[in-house]
Amino acid sequence: MANLSVIIITRNRLNKLKRCLSSIEERLPGSEVIVVDNGSTDGTDDFLKGYRDIKTIFLTSNIGPAAARNMAIKDSSRNNIMFLDDDAWIDQIDIEEIIRFFAEHLDVGIIAPRLFYPDGEVQESVRSFPTIFFILWRGTFLRRIFPRVHWYNRHILSEIIHSASKPCMVDWAISACFIVRRSIFDQIGLFDDKYFIYYEDADLCYRAKMKGFSVYYWPDAVVYHDYARNSSKGMNLHLFRHLSSIYRFFHKYSKQGICG
Repeated sequence: MANLSVIIITRNRLNKLKRCLSSIEERLPGSEVIVVDNGSTDGTDDFLKGYRDIKTIFLTSNIGPAAARNMAIKDSSRNNIMFLDDDAWIDQIDIEEIIRFFAEHLDVGIIAPRLFYPDGEVQESVRSFPTIFFILWRGTFLRRIFPRVHWYNRHILSEIIHSASKPCMVDWAISACFIVRRSIFDQIGLFDDKYFIYYEDADLCYRAKMKGFSVYYWPDAVVYHDYARNSSKGMNLHLFRHLSSIYRFFHKYSKQGICG
């Protein structure tokens, strides 16, 4: 039995959640699974009540992924915690090897698998910590005109995400799927729930780094992520939340030189 808790936050994506849970049953048998339903109205609560082996937390409203994850962390009982988005599913993973790596490298706090989109394209899931210039480039017409300038490729760790064949250290990883050594929460705290959504993962990785813990990219573990960035679809609530999280991250760490 893997010494692993798997935490999933879901809201109105029942079909994707079913696929996610099926992959856990197949790839991570014996894991503790905790699902937080962030106020779904699509029958997710009735579906989850049919699972006896899953811990569930039902909320009446959407409190955001960061706050929901913190609730699940407090309810978890294993020494390693995987955070997995409900629109992701595990294709291959040797979780015992990853847990051994944690045991043998006490400075490693977070491990992230290689992520793919459903069409097989590698996702830009690990990166260097952002700078203001990077954010402006990525979020404006500049990226569309010059999509693959050399410094941008370095920043998104393009060579690593496409070519890495063994675990390697990175700055941060998106939390669509990553595994965290539970004990680091005692030193760095939980997710900052002032991020409603977006950048709570970069923030967690940054605080881990500041406490001397490393973040590793694990290319042999493969997870598919059916990701559609709603904040890119014009002016909407998702975009506002994305921009608010970016502002919070840079404001929070501006005095530490991360915004250059």
